[in-house]
Amino acid sequence: MAKARFASVTEYIAAKPKDARLALARVRKAIRKAVPTAEEGLSYQMPTYTLDGVPVLYFAGWKAHYSLYPATDALVAEFKQELAPYERSKGTIRIPLSEPVPERLIERMARFRAKQIAARDARKGKKGRGAQLERVRRLCGKLPSVSEKLSHGTPTFFVEKDKGVFAMFADNHHQDGHLALWVPVKDGLQALLIEDAPETYYKPPYVGSSGWVGIELDQIRDDALQEHLREAWEIVGRSRQKRRPSR
Repeated sequence: MAKARFASVTEYIAAKPKDARLALARVRKAIRKAVPTAEEGLSYQMPTYTLDGVPVLYFAGWKAHYSLYPATDALVAEFKQELAPYERSKGTIRIPLSEPVPERLIERMARFRAKQIAARDARKGKKGRGAQLERVRRLCGKLPSVSEKLSHGTPTFFVEKDKGVFAMFADNHHQDGHLALWVPVKDGLQALLIEDAPETYYKPPYVGSSGWVGIELDQIRDDALQEHLREAWEIVGRSRQKRRPSR
């Protein structure tokens, strides 16, 4: 059976059993109250709340519990006592549906995450997340038919409307410390770039095995970054053309 796909958070919640719907509605309300400027959407087909593309919190409903993500080390340390009754693993907090929704705790966690994001960007100034994301958007905007949307929790760029990913913005992905852009490069070039300039290039997770590189954004000039983006756009565009059936 095909996995259900949802067009909105409202649709996601409405598809759950009654007990889960009531709990998830309260979770949603708590997050929106705590961070009213956050953008609501879906990522990994889960309700997601972001500030300028950075995930503040995700939530998901299951048979006997709902989960909150990401349970970062800093968040768990800050709310250690309040989170003690709940099961945690791999960045996830699980709260039983049989228990009252801890709305005030969720509000505080959402505010804590929002302050973390704002403080991190403020410390970095012109080299911070906001400035680098606007830089990437400006350079991508010079390429034809490019579109952007949040995918897998991060700003992602497509060669055409929602089709053909050629660049992914990566801000401290899984707390790896990188403020970077992931792009595909020509066959055989990945290893050469990393060996020649390890301070600028690295092998990213997931897409690294497909020949993509991570580019440290504070280590590369606009002209070089623009060239990488143009090449990535062409690589993905050519691949899409080859897959299209001939008429």
